[in-house]
Amino acid sequence: MSDPSVLHEMPQANYLIGHADGPQYRLIMRHFYEQHRAHHHYVRSDEVLAYVQRVFPQYDDPACRRQLDQLEKWQLIRALPEQSKPANLMELRQRPRTYQAERIALRLEDLRVRLEEEHAAASTMNPAALEQLAQRLVELVQWVRQGLGQTAPQSRQRTHSLWHAVLRAFDEFARGAEDYLSDLPRHRPRESMDYLRFREYRDLITRYLSEYVRRLFDRREYIRHLLEQLGLQAEQLLAEVADVAAQQVRADGSLPLLAAELDRSRADLTGLVAYFAEGGDVDVMLEQAQGWVADITRHARRLSEQHLGGTVREQTLLDLAERFAGQTSREEAERLAQVAFGATLPLHWKGQAPEAAEGSAWQQPPMAVALQVIRRGSRQRLHPDSTPDRTAEQMQRMLAESGTREQAALALAALFPPDDVLDLARLQVPSPVQRQQLLRLIYRALSHNGQASVGFRDWQVTVELPAEHELGQVLAPDGQLLLPRYRLRLHRGRRVHG
Repeated sequence: MSDPSVLHEMPQANYLIGHADGPQYRLIMRHFYEQHRAHHHYVRSDEVLAYVQRVFPQYDDPACRRQLDQLEKWQLIRALPEQSKPANLMELRQRPRTYQAERIALRLEDLRVRLEEEHAAASTMNPAALEQLAQRLVELVQWVRQGLGQTAPQSRQRTHSLWHAVLRAFDEFARGAEDYLSDLPRHRPRESMDYLRFREYRDLITRYLSEYVRRLFDRREYIRHLLEQLGLQAEQLLAEVADVAAQQVRADGSLPLLAAELDRSRADLTGLVAYFAEGGDVDVMLEQAQGWVADITRHARRLSEQHLGGTVREQTLLDLAERFAGQTSREEAERLAQVAFGATLPLHWKGQAPEAAEGSAWQQPPMAVALQVIRRGSRQRLHPDSTPDRTAEQMQRMLAESGTREQAALALAALFPPDDVLDLARLQVPSPVQRQQLLRLIYRALSHNGQASVGFRDWQVTVELPAEHELGQVLAPDGQLLLPRYRLRLHRGRRVHG
């Protein structure tokens, strides 16, 4: 084990565990925390006494002093020196003392408060955290290309600041997304919840998660590309970051060890790269989000079957009633009824329309109209054993499909240069259709050992992965697509053996 302090006891946490006076201890530390948040860092013992007496009226001064002494032994608070000397021992005992909370006590209480708030309320996720991480990485990569390696202290401080800005943005993004996804099962509606409320929940959650997954898919490859660029000068970057960190003077007058700061920075970079790597935490998080959307959708379908008896008729009538209830006038309701109940010209029935009556149709007595079914076209009656010969029709369809495949293959071949090697570094295609054709070929080839059939004769395409994970670009009239810089090789009229 590299750090033996892991085995040390932590007396500062004694007030959180089962202790006879635990409730009073926790109230005292909460008072110190609340005063610290209000920038009132020095607390007197009589203030502590009054605070605890709100919950425990029998709480007295001797008990308060005894417990403050115990908290001081546990290194949670410290007593400040008296500014004036007491006249006698009695005055010393009766005079309120002034205390200040230790840093670790405030952190423990802050963690406890945040856990209480998280348990009481559902987790949230900052939708802008992903874009902020990408922006911080762009700023750092640009600085690494231009300003890294300068000897001026301001330049090294700039490197240190940009690096820690990336770490803060990464921490906010990763922890926020993890907390949100792990908190979803805790707030999932129960089976007994009515269908309408669950449908509202489903629509909100699935729409929000689907939009988030789409953004994450869009930015994942870009962040991977930025991390690749950062890795080219990683050692020099980490050396400057560790050098600045090792010059920070601690409160005890010591300086951090350069080797320890370098190891810490290297571990931070390794964790960041591993998170966005293939099969890393970002891919697991995407699977969780998509799985949750699918699970909620399936659950909504089950509830629909239970509440609606396997049919949507009841729900349709309820929706129709809601629409009628939302109309502001009788005229609007009549127009809605014409559409809802088919009070228009029938399409599959015919009959003699009655003469128009004066006044509102809703006030007229019902009238029976004889209707006849409209039979469209003649039906050829065949002998039960006879089968129509559709050979010519099938042949025409096959020839048409073959011509379509040939045209698509020739249009694809027109994108390739004379050597039949297509580099996606910056490719211009004439239409979005050809861009989609290229993408389908790439996906099929990557899932079949790097090669895929074009669908015309025995033409095939093989896909070569980028050597250094470079990004490519496909330009079409409707926009541009960023993807890895694949190289496609077209093989005309011959088989490719792996």
